[in-house]
Amino acid sequence: MPIADGLDQAIANVALTLLAADVGPPALVVFDGVVPPNTPVNAGYVLAYSYLSRPSDDQDNSANGRSGVWNQRWILHCVGGTAAAARAVAQRARTALLDVQPTIVGLSCGRIRLEETQPPQRDETTGVLVMDAVNTYSLRATS
Repeated sequence: MPIADGLDQAIANVALTLLAADVGPPALVVFDGVVPPNTPVNAGYVLAYSYLSRPSDDQDNSANGRSGVWNQRWILHCVGGTAAAARAVAQRARTALLDVQPTIVGLSCGRIRLEETQPPQRDETTGVLVMDAVNTYSLRATS
């Protein structure tokens, strides 16, 4: 069984690390895939989901047939108690990520791009109003 090289986790951590570097005040609260119970909405937070693809037909794959391309995407739920608060969290996330060209040992990284934005949507399923603006960022890297 081959040993994992850690690159998949390293590239997933890029956005989480950049977002967590926003110390505010107040510090930007960032969650990786799960919001803990009883998390207050009023200060706002980012819930990040990441996924990676390794396209088999990319022109930058090597001639020996080995995949050499990482396409990383982060779906960010920028949450606040009002639409304005959700937009403010989304702006902080955009400031932290957009156009950053990260350094990952073993990869040549492009710049982080904003692929899609959605306006804040109401969610009252928990009995508390939450406004959620969803933005998708991407990063392409090659080995």
